[in-house]
Amino acid sequence: MGLNKLAVLISTRDRPTELSLLLQSLRTSHYQDFDIFVMDDFGGTPLNVYHFLNMVIMRMQLEGHKIFMTKNPFNYGVSRARQEIVDWAMKFDYEYFIRVDDDIMIEPNYIDELFEVINQGYDIASGITTSFGPSIKRDTKFLKGIVNRVILDEQGNYIMNGDDCGISYINKIILPAHHFRSCALIKRAVHEKVKYYPTKLSLNGFREEQIFSYKALMKGFKIGINTKAVNYHLMTPSGGERPTMNMVPFNQGILEEFTKEHKD
Repeated sequence: MGLNKLAVLISTRDRPTELSLLLQSLRTSHYQDFDIFVMDDFGGTPLNVYHFLNMVIMRMQLEGHKIFMTKNPFNYGVSRARQEIVDWAMKFDYEYFIRVDDDIMIEPNYIDELFEVINQGYDIASGITTSFGPSIKRDTKFLKGIVNRVILDEQGNYIMNGDDCGISYINKIILPAHHFRSCALIKRAVHEKVKYYPTKLSLNGFREEQIFSYKALMKGFKIGINTKAVNYHLMTPSGGERPTMNMVPFNQGILEEFTKEHKD
């Protein structure tokens, strides 16, 4: 059996229950042309000892999905883990990639709605990440001065993800964005030219997607958000924090990497 069109990339750490829920939500997705890569990133207990998780994996394999699993023995941190799983999957001939946190659940139309963004000429398609709570509208005067997840329309009516993982959306529309969240559909060409920072910028990975977004925009790629695509964030961050003796301060890491990349 050949590979599917899309690779779903999951780095996880000691979250078998959350991972099982994520996989189950993928099973109920309308879009099914995908395979899965799971990187157990410095987890304490091997994933193969969790019975329910393995039953879900077996069911997905029977349904035609290839599932690749590996163990990362090094405590590199979230940023490095994200790039390693991308490098792993890029060895195969996939057209698109979605890197997802191990603690999210997607709505059944999520992947289809992301492809709608791609069909409109974007290179990176993201959805709305929300916690289980009400969606409210924010006062735009508090948000226009910062780099928002989504560019507002001319009337300033659309506010998406005013908080990091809290408030979601009011209207349903595809809009250009400065910044994508996890669970973004990314063309292969983007990963060929843009990488997550190898330095360990943060314990939990919150900065890495922001920097990836900036680098992608600088290289001419377009980011779009479809507010019809909703995923639910159960916990934070991806597999828990990665405290390590090798952490690089955030500002120092950015300065070093930008200097190295743009010195010419």
